Amino acid sequence: MTQFLTPDCPLPPYLAFPRFLLDKTNLNETAKILYTILLDRARLSQKNDGWTDEQSHVFIFYPIKKLAETMHKSEMSIKTALTALETEELIVRKRQGAGYPNRIYVKVPPEYLIQTDRILSPGQTEFCPADGKKSVPVTDRKLSGSNKEKSNIKKANSGSKERSAFGIYQNVFLSTGELTALQREFPRYYQEYMEKLSGYMASSGRLYASHAATIRSWIMRDHPAPAKRSYECKEGESL
Repeated sequence: MTQFLTPDCPLPPYLAFPRFLLDKTNLNETAKILYTILLDRARLSQKNDGWTDEQSHVFIFYPIKKLAETMHKSEMSIKTALTALETEELIVRKRQGAGYPNRIYVKVPPEYLIQTDRILSPGQTEFCPADGKKSVPVTDRKLSGSNKEKSNIKKANSGSKERSAFGIYQNVFLSTGELTALQREFPRYYQEYMEKLSGYMASSGRLYASHAATIRSWIMRDHPAPAKRSYECKEGESL
């Protein structure tokens, strides 16, 4: 069942499709969507430490098998699309040696880079009204209830530069203390649920205020601690 959009209706998770891809008539739809997914991952790498090389170029890891699962395509289709993107000089792949995934560098044509009249802070995006009025950053506008919630989540994750990335999609952020606590409390399960959270967020677009708290909650839900047995005797009873 679907519903009509209203002024305060939150949008579902989405990917930012670059407009210049509309002019790339020699790329098929698979290659265009693949580039959009890679660009989305690269934007995440931009915001976190450890994802730039010695030349300050942002790179990502995204195994072909996982890309095929995400896009519901065959691995051969993904390989063909990656080759097409390389031909268009929209990505560069660098081998890291046997047993290691390739580094993927996402490139953007300089003539299509967005130009604005003023510099926006990292938490701002330009809002362009359809009626030609002056654009304003979204952080300068009054947030609706749903947007306030998203803003709070973003603030909670704003310290991700002090955290390390984990999970197959490198989108689970934990501090050293959080990781140590999970390892101590759930040595059998923490790694499994870390991967579950990574995959779920990548496929659904869901955001969580605390990844450590989410992992702990999921483990405790699926593996509740056994109830403690009482060895106390009522009057007149014996052990």
